[in-house]
Amino acid sequence: MEDLLELLDEAWDDESGFLGKLRSGEFDPDAGEAYVALLSRIPPVGETVSSDLVRLIWFAPMFIEWQVERAARNEEEARQLNRIATQVHEAVSEILGIP
Repeated sequence: MEDLLELLDEAWDDESGFLGKLRSGEFDPDAGEAYVALLSRIPPVGETVSSDLVRLIWFAPMFIEWQVERAARNEEEARQLNRIATQVHEAVSEILGIP
């Protein structure tokens, strides 16, 4: 789980992470797909919850959606980024559950 947390933290890195680069207005479709794949490796939350895990994933779906207009250079990229945002939202919902 420690390696997974490290990779999730790296996703927010301004220079190399999918979410960090997105914050700077740079959309990398391959990195987006890799981030969705990374989320799929997270096991469902059980009795105990790592606050670091929640901190690193709960905000990501909204953040990605907010960056579409800023980071996508054309309609196709906007479509791809919206698809990734939906997949990230679904993955986080699967991990944390829906009330």
